[in-house]
Amino acid sequence: MNGDGLPAQTEPPVSEDLRQRGIDYLQELLASGKIDLDRFQTALDALLGAHTQAGFALVVRSLPAPVEFTPPARRRQEPLQISTSMGEVRLEGRWQVSRLTKIDTGMGSVTIDLSQAEFDDRDIEIAVHTHMGTITVIVPRGLEVRPVGRSGPVNTAALQPPIPGFPIVRLSATCDMGTIRVMHPAEKSQRRRRWRRQRSKTTPRP
Repeated sequence: MNGDGLPAQTEPPVSEDLRQRGIDYLQELLASGKIDLDRFQTALDALLGAHTQAGFALVVRSLPAPVEFTPPARRRQEPLQISTSMGEVRLEGRWQVSRLTKIDTGMGSVTIDLSQAEFDDRDIEIAVHTHMGTITVIVPRGLEVRPVGRSGPVNTAALQPPIPGFPIVRLSATCDMGTIRVMHPAEKSQRRRRWRRQRSKTTPRP
């Protein structure tokens, strides 16, 4: 009971599936050299001892994030705005995601790929509008996508459950005529990019 005599809200517990996903992420960090064995063991003990999702998230936030962050000196103070009347808009590869990114297109397709993007914050918002066309948002696995202020159906069926403590993407998407879909990158391409990054770090230069 809380101070008002009402039942106290309990934090959601950590499921075994979520705990295993956290351990898998820890193993990825260790394999990529982002954490050493001592830090791995400390974080593993903390994840195994976490009983609530809030406690789990605290451990995850103490680890290197699954996305790159923009250095503080380069972070945008104003929203990133992109506007086009017709054609295709593709944001992919190494691009900078502002705390607020606005995209407006009259007709055509919009692809927003966050797989290799640099985030200005752990909590970002993307506002995208197209009059007629298709909006595709590609997010790394584990990130939480929170639809806000959407208009029209948004297909998020392909998304895995988020991992507490990972960055958050707030999506405000409006489409007068067309479709909006949110998906993860293809598993093969994501593994290939990870392998290339690891290989470039370990291959000696001539």
